[in-house]
Amino acid sequence: MINENIYQHFKPEERNFIERCFDWLNRVEDDYAIITTPFLNPRECYVLKNLIGQREIKFFSTEDIGTEELHKVILAPLFYDLELSDFDVALLEIKYASKFNSIRHAQVLGAFLNQSGVRRQELGDIVIADQKVQVFVSRHLVELFVSIEKISNVSVQIKEVSFSKLEKAVDNSIHEVILVENLRIDKIIAASFNVSRNLATNMLESNKVKLNYLEIEKKDFSVTINDLISVRGFGRIKIIDLLGLTKKRKQKVSVIIIKNKK
Repeated sequence: MINENIYQHFKPEERNFIERCFDWLNRVEDDYAIITTPFLNPRECYVLKNLIGQREIKFFSTEDIGTEELHKVILAPLFYDLELSDFDVALLEIKYASKFNSIRHAQVLGAFLNQSGVRRQELGDIVIADQKVQVFVSRHLVELFVSIEKISNVSVQIKEVSFSKLEKAVDNSIHEVILVENLRIDKIIAASFNVSRNLATNMLESNKVKLNYLEIEKKDFSVTINDLISVRGFGRIKIIDLLGLTKKRKQKVSVIIIKNKK
């Protein structure tokens, strides 16, 4: 039986995920099962770690083999010794005529999901490097993915490679200091992407905005240091620091902006 008081420490929309976590944890404790999760975002990893609490359960993450944002987790009894193969993770490399074509993150994601019919949780980080693209996927689905021959009308060849061949993603982030009247999320979005506040509000109301991986609709929601804002079609904003007020009482905010390529 789940203690209802636990839910007050998390967001209401996380309830289903919390229940799933407890199912995993109970199976480890009661049946000595070894659980490999699908790919989890950092917020989900944080929630899962907190729910383990004082339980005698081991926690392992694919962060150690190179995943940067989306991680698979192994939950296991204390006697378990880690086997990398238990993560059910593979690294795929996409080759294409990069001199004549370019492939964007959204195109890779769309092709992998639409042509394979799998859930988003079966795909991890998508690494866009200088001349190639790499994708972390669930190993048991590799055969589905390597059969893909086109991504956005670009002919591709996909093969599995070792984790040691993981490329470094191209860094297209921009570090800026923006000025806002306050820390409302709509104003942060408008200032970061140089759009009107009406458009920022519309994006919120259209469920195109996530804060720390959770959808948010309230335009007056205040953000703080380390918050991550994702805006569909535009990119991401990471709140790095609050730098005080200007003489005109504007809040100076240090942000890292990653804009989607058009």
